[in-house]
Order: sequence, then C-alpha cells, then structure tokens
Amino acid sequence: MKVKFVASPIMNLAESMKKEATEFFNAHGIALEESQDPEALIVLSGGSEEIAKDFLKPGVILIPFGTANGLAASLEIQSYALEQGFNVPLVSELSDNYVKWLSVFENLKQQKAGLIGKPSSWLIKSGDYTILNQLQIPYMEIPLEELNSLLQEQESLADEIWDKASSSSIEKEEVLKGTKVYTALQKIIDKYQLTAFALRCFDMAVQLKITGCLSLSLFNTKKIPAACEGDVESLVTMMIANQLMGTPGFMINLARKNHPEYTFAHCTIALDLVDSYSLTTHFETGYNVGINGQLHEGVYTAFRMGKDKKYKYFVGETVEKPHVENMCRTQITLRLKQNPFKRSIGNHMVLVPGDWSKELALLEEFGWQLI
Repeated sequence: MKVKFVASPIMNLAESMKKEATEFFNAHGIALEESQDPEALIVLSGGSEEIAKDFLKPGVILIPFGTANGLAASLEIQSYALEQGFNVPLVSELSDNYVKWLSVFENLKQQKAGLIGKPSSWLIKSGDYTILNQLQIPYMEIPLEELNSLLQEQESLADEIWDKASSSSIEKEEVLKGTKVYTALQKIIDKYQLTAFALRCFDMAVQLKITGCLSLSLFNTKKIPAACEGDVESLVTMMIANQLMGTPGFMINLARKNHPEYTFAHCTIALDLVDSYSLTTHFETGYNVGINGQLHEGVYTAFRMGKDKKYKYFVGETVEKPHVENMCRTQITLRLKQNPFKRSIGNHMVLVPGDWSKELALLEEFGWQLI
C-alpha cells in the first residue's frame, strides 16, 4: 500500500512509531511503500496537519496510528479536506475487520482477471471495466475464439460429475460435451496465469449448444472466481467473497419477489455451497448442462461491489419453497426485513453463507457509498 507517514517535526518518537506502524501492517500481510502520491496518510502525531495538506486528494485514507494525538490531528485534516470540497475517509479504529479489508484491497492488486469474450450486450452497466481500474486489479481480454479452439472432452471428469449427482434429466453425453469448456478454460488459465475470470457464456450456448454452467460451477468450487455473462462487477464481488469471507459466491438474479420473500436463481453454483445437486438443462436455451443445487438452510448475505465506490448488501434467512421449472435452475428464497431493490446497483448480486453485515458496513469507513 502506498502511504505517507506524517508527524510533527518536533516529535522525537516519530521514527520509532513509523517502525512500529510498518511492523503492524506487515504482520497483517500489508507491505507499506512510502510515496509522494499516497493512497493513505498514516498520521503519527498531532502537529502534522500542515504537512498532511500537501498530500490530500479525494479518496486518500487517513489512518491515525499510536497514541500521540494522531487521531485528533486526523479530525482536523479531514475537516479541512471537507471544506476544500472533497471527502477523505478516516479510520476511527484499526480493528481486525478494518485491517482485513485493507489486506483484501491490497491482495486484489496481485490478482489477474481474464475477460474471456466481451461482457454480454445486455449488461449495459455491469460490464463496465471501471471497477477493475479503480481497484487496480490487473486484467486482460481474451477472445472467445481462442477458448473455442481449445475445446476437448474429459471423460473422467464427466464420470465424476455424473456419479455425484443426485439425479439427472439429461443424458450423460451432454455432461461429457460440457467438460469441453472446462478443459479449454483450464488451458487459458494456465497460459495466462489467471486467478479469476468472467466468461461470455451465452454465445457458446447459442453457437455450439454447449453451456458454461458446469465449468463455472467447477472453477468456483476450486476457489477460482468465475462469473457468468462477462459480468465484470460480479466478478470483482466474487473475488472479494473468496478473500474476505473465504467462500465461493453464488452469482444470482432476482427472479421473483413477494415482499418479504425474494427468490433468487441462476443455472450454476459452486458445488461446496450445496447439500446435493441434480443435472438438467440451462434455463434460457434449454441446452446441455445446468446445475440444480440444493442450498443449505440458514442465513445468507447478498452483496455487490460497483464502480465509483458504490455497493449494496442485505441479509436474509431461507424460506422453503417448491422448485419452479420456469426459472433458472438453482433457486433460493430469502425472507428480508426491507425491500433492498428500491435502488439498484446492477443485475446480479453475489450470495454467501452467513451474516456478513458487520464486515460490509465497515466499507463506509473506506469512503464507499451504500446504495
């Protein structure tokens, strides 16, 4: 993380405090790099306000450290920035959750995302690359034609998927065809050293009658975030789910709502998020392989990260509902206290087990706006 240490010129403990701060962040997996264009100001003492003025810019984070009035100085610095017309987030306390978020944001810069095919044409907001640039996530575009040239069946994988399924409404031959996409994606990942990817999957379904649902399910199970439809913002959210929450995310559409019950669905899901799964077709096209997973009962959090530091989340508890055929294959209904869709942040959200509201609420201290 690029930082600037600021302290009073007469502060005789400044160097030892700087060393202490560096060791603290290093212990949490965050390497500090001193910079004249910092992402954060580490405020070590009072009397540092005048120095800090030269490094203020929108979005720079104020991190008071130690007990030498760094917090008091940070309050003065923040109020000055507000008078200049821009906001700078202030860390009120270096809690474990806060430092974990810092670590997540730093780790994102070490990832490499592959955008395999352009985002689907209907993702007029969600396919925007801006969030990748704003979070400094390295990425590359890969033509869908390259993937199509690498398709190859993997019989042993098809056998494994078939044997573990609780039931199937399709022939095993369709599962074998579905493994073609998995083997091609694995070659792409190995070639370009990708740690996550988004796939323009509908083109393959229409042109080749082979869906990406099975392959995306398998890569998410392997903790390699894999987003459908080329959805960039969902991909970033899934990457954060893996790092912050240690779990794959289930990329969901809102399918039906009858407040307070909301049903979400998609045709692929990581297999370690379900108690069992059956094999069926992809909903919209009726082709090849879709995953109908039976999710665990309990509490879930849905969230989505958007460009310009906007985000949304909500928490709900599962409600048992019969499976609906005229809908994406994996389905879950949650009971929510409030309607979270009065303001939208995009088509898809990412669902994870458990209540993560405390951790997600902390994003506002980083200057993120809850939608």
